[in-house]
Amino acid sequence: MPSTAAQSATPICGPRDACILDGGSYHARVPANWDGESPLPVLTYFHGYGQTGRSVMAMKALTKAANDVGALIIAPNGIDKAWSVRGAPPNKRDEIAFATAVIEDVARRWPIDQSRLWVSGFSLGASMAWDIACLAGDRYAGFLPVSGSFWRPHPEACPAGPVTMIHVHGRGDKVMPLEGRTIRGQWRQGDVLESFELLRGHNHCKLPEIESTGSNGLLCKEWNDCDGGSRLALCLYDGGHAAPKDWYPRAFDWLNDAAKAKPAG
Repeated sequence: MPSTAAQSATPICGPRDACILDGGSYHARVPANWDGESPLPVLTYFHGYGQTGRSVMAMKALTKAANDVGALIIAPNGIDKAWSVRGAPPNKRDEIAFATAVIEDVARRWPIDQSRLWVSGFSLGASMAWDIACLAGDRYAGFLPVSGSFWRPHPEACPAGPVTMIHVHGRGDKVMPLEGRTIRGQWRQGDVLESFELLRGHNHCKLPEIESTGSNGLLCKEWNDCDGGSRLALCLYDGGHAAPKDWYPRAFDWLNDAAKAKPAG
């Protein structure tokens, strides 16, 4: 971890002015009550198609929830406002390598808690979170994607170790339906339920399957006995292409509970 002096010498960037690194950029928001020294948990949030990292900085529900848990929000910028997700139309950057480079750059600018690195995203940005979980999930504590999953062809296997994830999706989502849809006649969004079954198998999750409910028809199915102390939760609700109200505080609580229950080492 770099020294405080080294970090203070790094060019300032934040919610408005992007942090620049080789291959791209990102925006950042430090929690309001940070003391300037304590290691920060980090939430990397990938924007939806047609948006930017600054769009994420304007998400009041997200920024408040992250602020309440003391997390540094990192919002990378996609090339041409899109992500090169496996199976999706753009193919302009190795996004897994870029995501790793972003975290490394963040660690040079701020003291971060490497044991509490979380990844989220919306829509195509959620597909980014799924790709990272499958291909490089080992270095992250948890994932909380919203309204997006794998694209087809679904991966046959995930090389990364078991991951902890809570995913939410609207039953009435027309942009990225639960069963997926064809884009421009060539590309096909993946099936959310099938994607989750792949992840359950990858994590070797055992029964029982635990159910919990909430407002707007929210139904969460959880698997808490998975390899390496990992946990999974799939939450569906009666809504469209968006996160349900008060979703982010609930997701952070779930991730923190999962971390507390995880065996040491």
